[in-house]
Amino acid sequence: MSTSASRTELPNPLRALVLSGGLALGAFEAGACAAYEEAGERGPDWISGSSVGAINAAIFAGAPPGRGAERLRSFWQGLATDPAPFATYMLGPPPAVGAWRRAYNLAGAMQSMLMGHPGLFRPRAASPFGIGQAPAVFDLEPLERRLAAAVDFERLNGGPCRVSITATDVVSGERVVFDTAEGARITPRHLVASGALMPVFAPVEVEGRLLGDGGLSVNAPLDLVLDAPRAGALDCVVVELFAPAGSRPRSLGASMSRAADLVFGNQTRRLLESRGKEQRLRRAIARLAERLPEAEREDAELAALLAQAEGGGPATVVCLGYRAGLDEAGLGAPFDFTPATIKDRWEAGADGMRLALGKLRSDPAGEAPDEAFRIHTVDVQPGGR
Repeated sequence: MSTSASRTELPNPLRALVLSGGLALGAFEAGACAAYEEAGERGPDWISGSSVGAINAAIFAGAPPGRGAERLRSFWQGLATDPAPFATYMLGPPPAVGAWRRAYNLAGAMQSMLMGHPGLFRPRAASPFGIGQAPAVFDLEPLERRLAAAVDFERLNGGPCRVSITATDVVSGERVVFDTAEGARITPRHLVASGALMPVFAPVEVEGRLLGDGGLSVNAPLDLVLDAPRAGALDCVVVELFAPAGSRPRSLGASMSRAADLVFGNQTRRLLESRGKEQRLRRAIARLAERLPEAEREDAELAALLAQAEGGGPATVVCLGYRAGLDEAGLGAPFDFTPATIKDRWEAGADGMRLALGKLRSDPAGEAPDEAFRIHTVDVQPGGR
């Protein structure tokens, strides 16, 4: 089918959801998934995720129909830890903004970074000889046990939603993809491997390979969806936890946090730019082919080349970006599991997904001038500030 075909002439588009990595920032993704379900939309046909995005994808896709939001909420509320429970008991939750909130968020992040997080990761006992262990600060065994109880792996691997998760072979450097549509059987160990970001978390042995965080390859595995053969149109929401757009950093911590945003967020931006150029080239080739004489178009070699250029129909991609709140814990924000922050991120993700779905419904002219590949951007900050 030619990429110049009208969307109205195509069957229901493939609906895809891409979830990126970012540890505790994943509460934003969880809220976005909940809003997707609660909007009553046709569920995603395909979810692709890396790191914490892989975990959210597994919980969401593995839940019974209509219960994805409930399962995600239970998982993330179970991760909430208060660094100052006595003060919270006496004075109530911290305010939404201000010095107290900044100190509260920082205390929560420091507690996780120094002591680990119950149910997620624990300080790693060093081997006295360093044999057989890759150096790391924490291991993710508590998370592996939690996931075994939180995810319906039978439904995840055999349900109607295709799930792809990514990791990185830390020896060869290759990206490794586990895709339920390709026969992969995802287990808690696969999910933990996808989030094993060295040197913070120890890599994990899976299927004979030592695997680390999928973000070491591509933090938001959007290319898996865009490059897959398809017969019709594509509607895709990609949740990017490190928004490339931000503000001028005014401290060392803010500079380090901003650098992380740029390293990971720009991966998605560059990928979208390259696929947009590719789609425009495909359309140009298709227009040139229409001017060729019939006899030349029927040449077997040329026909095969033209078929490759046709592509798989138009695509609309909404990039939903998380912009850190002004009072977040800087570089420690991915380790901030405080109840107030998880709640704020969840609500921001839900608000952002509602906007993203509105973009898909209306599908106005996007940032890309070529109608075959439309890109929309929605950036959301907790509290709307």
